[in-house]
Amino acid sequence: MNFTIRTARIEDLELIQTLINRSTRELQRGFYEESEIDAALELIGGLDVLIQSGQYFVAENDGCIAGCGGVSLLLDEETSAEIRGFFVAPEYARKGVASSVFDYCEKYCSERGVKSLFLASTLSGEPFYSKRGFTEIGRVKEPLSNGQFFELINMEKRL
Repeated sequence: MNFTIRTARIEDLELIQTLINRSTRELQRGFYEESEIDAALELIGGLDVLIQSGQYFVAENDGCIAGCGGVSLLLDEETSAEIRGFFVAPEYARKGVASSVFDYCEKYCSERGVKSLFLASTLSGEPFYSKRGFTEIGRVKEPLSNGQFFELINMEKRL
C-alpha cells in the first residue's frame, strides 16, 4: 500500500480524534481492561496545539486518514524530541502505516539535529518501537479518573 505523508491541518482534527478513539478501543483490546481503555482516552489531549505546531503528520490512502503521529522538539534541550500521538486506523494496522509515519518523523528530527528520541508507549505499541531501536527506560502507571491506572512504557532511542 502507498501512503502519502503530510502535515496535519486543524481541519483534520475531528477525523484524527475519531481515528484515535477507534484505534485505542480496538487495538488496545487484550492489553488493557475495557474500563482502562475508556478512561485512558481522557489522557489524550493537546492535539490542536500539536497540529498548530506543524509537527504532527497524517498518512493518507486514497484521501482517507489511515494513521497519525508527530514530534515535539524540546525547547530546553535542542537535541531531544518526544514522539507523540501515534495511532493507526484499525483497518490499516500492520500494513506499514505506522512505519511510514514513524520514518517521516525520524527523518524530520534527524534533519533538525535531534540526537535522541523518547516516548511513552502503550503495552501494544512496545514491540513496534523495540523493532525500531527504542529501549525501555522505565514503566509508569498513569492514574485515571475512574481510580484505575494505565500502564505505559517509557522508551528512548539514540539517532
